[in-house]
Amino acid sequence: MKLQYITRILALLLAAIPIIPSLLCAQQPIALWDFNQTNDLLRATSGSATLAVLGGLRTAPASGIGSSDPSTNADFALQLSGFPKQGTGARSAGLEIATSTVGFQSVVLRFDVRATSTASRRIQVLYSTDGQTLMVGPAFILNGGTTFTNGLTVDFSALPEVANQPQFRVRLVSDWDGDSYVGVAGNYSTVGTWRIDHLRLTGVSSGVQPVDPESEDPALVTIACQPLTLQVPEGGGALFRVAAKGAGPLRYQWCLNGQPLSGAIRQELRIAQVYRDQLGLYTVRVSHAEGSVLSEEASLSFLTDPTIHPIWVQAEPGPLGSIRLSWPNRPGSTYSVLRSVGWDGLTSVIATGITGGSFTENPPSGNQFFYWVQIQ
Repeated sequence: MKLQYITRILALLLAAIPIIPSLLCAQQPIALWDFNQTNDLLRATSGSATLAVLGGLRTAPASGIGSSDPSTNADFALQLSGFPKQGTGARSAGLEIATSTVGFQSVVLRFDVRATSTASRRIQVLYSTDGQTLMVGPAFILNGGTTFTNGLTVDFSALPEVANQPQFRVRLVSDWDGDSYVGVAGNYSTVGTWRIDHLRLTGVSSGVQPVDPESEDPALVTIACQPLTLQVPEGGGALFRVAAKGAGPLRYQWCLNGQPLSGAIRQELRIAQVYRDQLGLYTVRVSHAEGSVLSEEASLSFLTDPTIHPIWVQAEPGPLGSIRLSWPNRPGSTYSVLRSVGWDGLTSVIATGITGGSFTENPPSGNQFFYWVQIQ
């Protein structure tokens, strides 16, 4: 009898203790990029979010050894190069994640980073809850060295407006430190690089159920993520993406200033080299058997400072397998020559401090190379 009484009292006490939801909830994955898919570095490893490069930066796979990525096989990171010159383009170059946080609250972004000594030492976080208006988040001051700094964290838990947002965006961009760029461990230079790895977005379940595409009107096609406006160097690359939903196979047709582009019928529109006749307003019409929808306009323009961008060079065969590179020379300027394996391959600096408008080299055999020259 006494045991039953004690049991009853304990049950009443337990029933009176409030249950704290945060104690019962755990962070769940929204999207992850491990960058080990070197044939498509920007594709999410899991989740439906999209990742885009800002400011005309070049991307290449690089070693991810030392990051928190648990991969034991091919371990790569995303290398970013071609940052703006000293004192220009603040918060214009970096990465942007676009995703829906519907169904999640207490959103957290984590990533690993490794920077060369001449790269900008300040990463600024910007975010948007409407897909357009950018707000300022925290900033990180990077340390120099040859190892990754792992687990940098941006915690949006205290911002309820980030929860359940269909058009959430977050950017990691280079920023001024004071009145000009400061290098991670020395003087800043445009040949500095960042490596980003194990980029992941997580959240706690909010109890809000995302709309099931199968429950929508099958005659409707909807766009989940609109293409982004881009500013790129002349001769640099551009990538437009769209994410759409609809029953059955979807068809895509990209347009420039309202005119259909021949062969531009994929979800992504890649432009290897951007020149003046390709500038303007880009849209994409997404359609299926029952209907179609036209995306918002995304403009493509050049970076406004003409000395930021890499200069496209002329290459002519020379004796004994050499290549002579030439470019317009600007008096008083010095240049660095960069070479990449393929258009989006690994980029390396092969010469610095050049004062003229030409350079000759003997490239390794067996690969197709592209060359840039940057003003210093």
